[in-house]
Amino acid sequence: MKRLLFISLLLFVSILTLAASISNVSAAEVVIDTGHHHLGDDFKEELNPEDPEGLVYTANFTLNPSVDIESAELTLTVRSIVPGPTDEFSDKVYLNEIVIGSLNDYVPAETPDSVAVNITIPVHPSLFNPGNNTLKISAGSDANGSNYDDFEFYDVSSHLSETEPVTLEPPLKVAWTYKLPWKYVCEKPAVKTLVKDGVLYLSGDLEEGLIAVNAETGEPLWNKEWSASLAYKNGVLFAVHSSKVEALDAKTGKPLWSKEYSDDGWDNPLIFANTLFVSTPYNRYVAAIDTENGTLKWKYEFNITSFETGGSTYYQMSGPLVNGNTFVSRYSAVHSIYTEPVEIDPDEPEPETDEPEVEDGLVSLDANTGKEIWRYSNLSTYSYSPFLYKDLIYIENNGTILALSAESGEEVWKTNAGEWADIIEVKNDRMLVNTGKSFLLNASTGEVLKELSYPEKEFPYPEIPVASSMITDKYVYSAGPCNIRVFNSDTGETVWASSRIKGTSVSDPTVYKDKLYLVSTEGILYAFEHGEEGLLFTRGLENSATYYFPPIAIAGMILLLALLLRNSSNKSLVLGPWLIALSGVLLLSLKAIDPYTCAWSLLGFLSILIFFFFMPLALLVGIAFLVSGIRKKKAWGK
Repeated sequence: MKRLLFISLLLFVSILTLAASISNVSAAEVVIDTGHHHLGDDFKEELNPEDPEGLVYTANFTLNPSVDIESAELTLTVRSIVPGPTDEFSDKVYLNEIVIGSLNDYVPAETPDSVAVNITIPVHPSLFNPGNNTLKISAGSDANGSNYDDFEFYDVSSHLSETEPVTLEPPLKVAWTYKLPWKYVCEKPAVKTLVKDGVLYLSGDLEEGLIAVNAETGEPLWNKEWSASLAYKNGVLFAVHSSKVEALDAKTGKPLWSKEYSDDGWDNPLIFANTLFVSTPYNRYVAAIDTENGTLKWKYEFNITSFETGGSTYYQMSGPLVNGNTFVSRYSAVHSIYTEPVEIDPDEPEPETDEPEVEDGLVSLDANTGKEIWRYSNLSTYSYSPFLYKDLIYIENNGTILALSAESGEEVWKTNAGEWADIIEVKNDRMLVNTGKSFLLNASTGEVLKELSYPEKEFPYPEIPVASSMITDKYVYSAGPCNIRVFNSDTGETVWASSRIKGTSVSDPTVYKDKLYLVSTEGILYAFEHGEEGLLFTRGLENSATYYFPPIAIAGMILLLALLLRNSSNKSLVLGPWLIALSGVLLLSLKAIDPYTCAWSLLGFLSILIFFFFMPLALLVGIAFLVSGIRKKKAWGK
């Protein structure tokens, strides 16, 4: 959810209407056609209608452009379709000219012609257009093209699950905090966050644990002792850790099923329809698992046979991308041969060493069977993970944005973006690319879009760290090193910034409905909502006020010294107690800023210097001055 709404804030969405379209809707179900249709070139009197109406059926329907789709499926009832898998007929279904499935594959084997079958085809959300959409169903032909499958279908509908809209607006105040059982020291918190149906799930790195809290109140609901990568569907939370997949009741944490699979290190869970796809980040495997019972549908083992014999090959697989028919993952393979060290004669030239062989690329599989379809092996080692939109796969390669056909892996277009490029989001046929500054591309052609409604700029807010931001149609919520900043999504101007959050860093923000969540390095989960902060002490951020104690206290001490010295004839008796008090102030200051310092930072280095040098020196010099002042006072008294 972190980036899903991004491009909509920049784009003009033209609402197209056609004479045959259905009225604009935003409901969960769009009824496309309830009538009976007969496709094919034969005459089967038992079908309704009796005479075939052609080989291709087309229908138009319209979606409300403001609807943001999280998941979707097409449902219809069919009769007299040749069951799949079959090479003889392929009755394909298209959405906006992109194949979303074959009706044959959804008809059970041995189904009689006279039996009606209800079919559900999952649809990737990116395949829908904001506004007009076209559905097409074709009658597949035999191998010779001389005969077409004759079948009937009716009650065609599209069922949509919409993303819950974000209603949060600045300014923000702390709604509640929750103390996690772990801290992150100085590193940016690598906490995994998921919010669904009113529950916030947080999983720490390594073995820190999994926690579920009420997203509205922060009340803890349940926890597990192990960390996991998370996915969610219909009230079930799927937790992937090590070689296990756990299906849990999302509200209670009660186990529904648990399966352990061979090959350790499963990760990167992605759910599409009733399938959970996973991969091994540090191995060569990807797999598809049934979400109902954990049955392993298929497992694919990636291999490269072109490497030299001998030695060892190390593999990495990225998170999966799935659009229904096609599964794509980025791979990296390094092959090295170990040779025993030998003594080198200093008078002889150094022997040549074998450089490891490296191959990086993409592999595409049939999402239903795990059978390999194509490979693309010309990627650089440091290219980012791929991105899927409609029927194209996007990947950065040495600063060039490549668009490959998801069906064939062939190059569709490429655009040079500079030394490096990170694809942030693709929506409504527009791609946001970050290269240090951000700009837009036409996702279909790769054409750089420089104008839109901002003729003087490539992008309205090039300085905003969009890669770590949550962007809605009105605002950009960005978490900096120690606070939250909110920008106007049209102009890029700063709208609001929070006071400093306790810690050295905070996680990327997660925005859900009317709240923003993030975790600090102190292990505090913050939930922000709309409202005004206090002038100095703000709920949940009270301790952060101590960050400003050192400069205020030291300034006060300097002012106090000036006043005391001005009215005193015994300078030593003033400087002594003042330096002793200063060492105490320095100690309290170090304690106050401790949560905000790291040993390797400038502030951390200064803290170490003060603690081990200036503070002891001030204490010793203060004692010396105090003794001297006392002696002077006694001498003057005589």
